[in-house]
Amino acid sequence: TTYFGGNEMKVLLLFSGGIDSTYLLHKLLAEKIGKRKQPNPVQEVVCLSFNYGQPHADKELTAAKLITDKLGVEHLFEMLNFPFLKQDMAGANPVVPNRNMIFLSVAGAVAQQNNCQAIYIGCTQSDFEVFADCRPLFVRQMNEAMLLANGVHVVAPLVGKTKKQIVKDGGGIDWNQTWSCYAGEDEPCGDCAACKERAAANV
Repeated sequence: TTYFGGNEMKVLLLFSGGIDSTYLLHKLLAEKIGKRKQPNPVQEVVCLSFNYGQPHADKELTAAKLITDKLGVEHLFEMLNFPFLKQDMAGANPVVPNRNMIFLSVAGAVAQQNNCQAIYIGCTQSDFEVFADCRPLFVRQMNEAMLLANGVHVVAPLVGKTKKQIVKDGGGIDWNQTWSCYAGEDEPCGDCAACKERAAANV
């Protein structure tokens, strides 16, 4: 995991309650990090979740809140009322244009207001093909823009990992507490892109 700043660092994590952000939250909360088990410079994590009119908002945000409550992490929620964000991600096209760019832009203001030195986002290698705003080049450009605007880093330490690798590495995490499905039903649909990725990762 990549870190910036001194020995007592406060970070903001974009948190959906899914596999990737839940794994990243546990890593950020760990006392020791890396193969050499160095002390973790992150002393405080604040989670930020968005309700942007997604059909699965209730299931996603409920799962996210249960996880942060269990871990004792401060959890902020923001409402985004843009009609173009409210598309059915469970259909043939799960891409919501510029969603991560919008999330990160809002997160920059929230991070600055809460004295966070970095924003963490759980983009993974598994996201590259479909989601342009999860690719390393996008993250690097957003980091440059955020530093200019807010003095805050954007960090995506999972870009080199697949979801299957994340699940394998997160052996102590209860994945049953997480939510991935885009459909917004009481039970996962099993057919949307998120459900298929979850199944491929053996969750």
